[in-house]
Amino acid sequence: MDLAFTPEQELFRESVRRFMAKECTRDYIRSCSDNDRFPTELYARMAAQGWMGIPFPTEFGGAGLGPIELAIFLEEAGYGWYGAGSSYFTTVVLGGYNILLYGSEAQKRDFLPGIISGAIKSAFALSEPNVGSDAAAVELFAEDHGDHFVLNGQKMFTTNAHVADIILTVCRTIRHPQKKHHGITVFIVDADSPGIEIRPLKQLGRTATHTNEVFYRDVRVPRSRMMGELHEGWVGLNKGLGVERLSVAMMYAGTSQAIVDYAVRYAKERRQFGQPISKFQAVQHKLVDMQMKADIARLLGYRVAWMLSAGMPCFKEMSMAKLYASEALFDVANNGVQVMGGYGVLKEYDMELFFRDSRIGTIGAGASEIQRTIIAKQMGL
Repeated sequence: MDLAFTPEQELFRESVRRFMAKECTRDYIRSCSDNDRFPTELYARMAAQGWMGIPFPTEFGGAGLGPIELAIFLEEAGYGWYGAGSSYFTTVVLGGYNILLYGSEAQKRDFLPGIISGAIKSAFALSEPNVGSDAAAVELFAEDHGDHFVLNGQKMFTTNAHVADIILTVCRTIRHPQKKHHGITVFIVDADSPGIEIRPLKQLGRTATHTNEVFYRDVRVPRSRMMGELHEGWVGLNKGLGVERLSVAMMYAGTSQAIVDYAVRYAKERRQFGQPISKFQAVQHKLVDMQMKADIARLLGYRVAWMLSAGMPCFKEMSMAKLYASEALFDVANNGVQVMGGYGVLKEYDMELFFRDSRIGTIGAGASEIQRTIIAKQMGL
């Protein structure tokens, strides 16, 4: 396994880091986070750079790049601000990449160019009030009416639905299947369809790219918006898991490194007992452990990117990357607060926001407990 980057990839990394440093200023991050405001301006500027097209073929206007470049981008976006990565992820990965993997040719032509240009934002609706970790137990029902389906039900924790143009909605199309993974179908639903109501949810952290309740009341969806084969949506969903888990792992790794760098700078400047607190072994050891966790998260993520690039199966490895990176992020943020003491929980300091943003990582995109179960099964346990 060669983890060396090509000169082109190094240039790409530097360009993304410079961009994020310029655009993700503290004032801008706070203006979005403190007001639950989607980073519309940042999103548009990322699109203008052509970065929405990273994983898509050139035939649709994409850059034709691979998992390594996507990992680089999301690591640097996470380093600049988690909101930059999250706003990108929900449309490009959860939306566009799923359409690329198992959407029809017509759906690819209809939606991918708009996603790449930044004209179309998407959301992905899977969780429900009674459906969380048991994702295959979806209840929102799509009734077949021949040339269209009628959707009724509710989704929960749908990130960025409040700014989406389309919502990829996971539905049940057989009410009582013999196996719960059967009878699931995914539809591309216009977010402004009659019968859809979107209610923002107030949450701890990640408030600029917050989650939402989405209600579907007799929502008509043309049959042409059905993704993949009827009743076989679970197969399509599994196709997108590798890139989804890679993406969040790299965002977490980038944010973890940002927290480490922030805490190190503080420790070098903060003086107690006549010297910088960075000179005390107790603080040094915390910072060293934080750096190790950030590095391990990064390496596990790039291993998945390399395996995906090589066409290798990596179901276990992608769960390991997501699991470790999410738990590392929270641990790094928690220790960052400890290093800063009382200042770590003041809103005037970035560590407070880092800490709030870090908590959901072990729950979203597959909870830690589910990832451990997946890894255990892959181990033959």
